[in-house]
Amino acid sequence: MRHVTGSGYGVFGQPVRMGRGTTTAGIIQDEARHDPSRGLVGGFELETRSPGLPVMAAFLDPGGWGRAFTWALDSYENMAGMWIVGEDLPQETNRSTVNVDQPDQFSLPSPTVHFCDHPNDVAMRIHAYERGMAIYDAVGATRSFTTPPYPSRHNLCTNRMSENPRDGVVNKWGKTHDIPQLVRV
Repeated sequence: MRHVTGSGYGVFGQPVRMGRGTTTAGIIQDEARHDPSRGLVGGFELETRSPGLPVMAAFLDPGGWGRAFTWALDSYENMAGMWIVGEDLPQETNRSTVNVDQPDQFSLPSPTVHFCDHPNDVAMRIHAYERGMAIYDAVGATRSFTTPPYPSRHNLCTNRMSENPRDGVVNKWGKTHDIPQLVRV
């Protein structure tokens, strides 16, 4: 599992200088509730995001090039950023493994993360993008746009819960199947 992520940016008529000060100075929790009428389960937060220019450029449009990309970079001083963060739903095929056939630079087995979005993750991200852009419109942004989802990061756990040890690491109480009295919290 990982966080459902993405970002949105609003561009304003005057300098915002989001790169100054605290990276995450505010959190909007209006959507952090369970309300199935939105077309998704669970909720998410919208957090102010003020990355430096190199970080913003790296995640704005990975591999991006051309006028739209350079326009966004040129507009950096007048931008405000927002990060979407929600909880994804588990899927049996999502996993972290160790690849002994491809060692890393220290000759250790390399980690491999396999992750596919659950349909709820996609619905949550779309709804979060819409809410974030509505906020920017309400506060006078002259333009707003979203970024692609971030790569699989903020991995939250790798211990699948199951009744059968064949299918997972812990039972419904978080106790490991193979080591008595070991509880994953």
